[in-house]
Amino acid sequence: MTRMLLSIACHVYGLATIVYLTHLVRQLRGLAVVGRVVLAVGLVLHGAALVVQVTGQGGVPLGMAQGLSLLSFLLLAIFFAIDLVYRRPVIGAFVTPLALAILVPAFIVPAELAPLPEPVRGPLLPVHIAIALLGVAAFAVAAGVGLMYVVMERQMKGKRFGLLFSRLPPLMVLDELNRWLVVLGFIALSITLATGAFFDSTFGFHLDPKRIATLIGWILFALLLGARSLAGWRGRRVALVTMAGFCILLVSFLSSYDPGRFGGGGVH
Repeated sequence: MTRMLLSIACHVYGLATIVYLTHLVRQLRGLAVVGRVVLAVGLVLHGAALVVQVTGQGGVPLGMAQGLSLLSFLLLAIFFAIDLVYRRPVIGAFVTPLALAILVPAFIVPAELAPLPEPVRGPLLPVHIAIALLGVAAFAVAAGVGLMYVVMERQMKGKRFGLLFSRLPPLMVLDELNRWLVVLGFIALSITLATGAFFDSTFGFHLDPKRIATLIGWILFALLLGARSLAGWRGRRVALVTMAGFCILLVSFLSSYDPGRFGGGGVH
């Protein structure tokens, strides 16, 4: 049942990707509405698959396949919220292909799950995993928005006003989106570190690339938010720091699926 729902959702996301890419080339209001509706259907199906998966296995799964599935869902949910608030469906032309590229490997990666040690079989682990992946998703979208900002600014400085310049949101909107997404990601990352302290106390603290990358990423984004508030940082350098911070956190995400390890600040 889970695989069937996930497969249908994946095909629906593929349709949404086509709609949003078409909208990037030809900005018709009808295409934006269609893309929004199709994406909503995909999210409902995907959400149902995740619920069935969790209830059927008695908790949040820890495998790479399940992590990729949840990450793609959160990416699209964040974009959907952005589209509803800011009415910027053109961003979907960049987010939906990324989410689809993350989801497809979930059908290929082995879905076997390692047994959970008794001390972590409780409500804290699902919260830890879900919030950690929410942070990764928020920073991923923030990095994408930052990349759009850099591209737009370069076109403006070079006075090369191509297709993307006429389609992407204004620089001010992109900077505001970056700010709110980084705030969301930072809150999620902070909660992840706090809940990860429980696992450290249970299994002992071991310095590894996952913890190092997570702590460096947290410090970097804390400094970025401080620079925004106190030094008035805006624009290109904020976008570049956001992209660098996300790359650091990718190390944490990719090294988090070791069945023999629990605890720390990354995703388990």
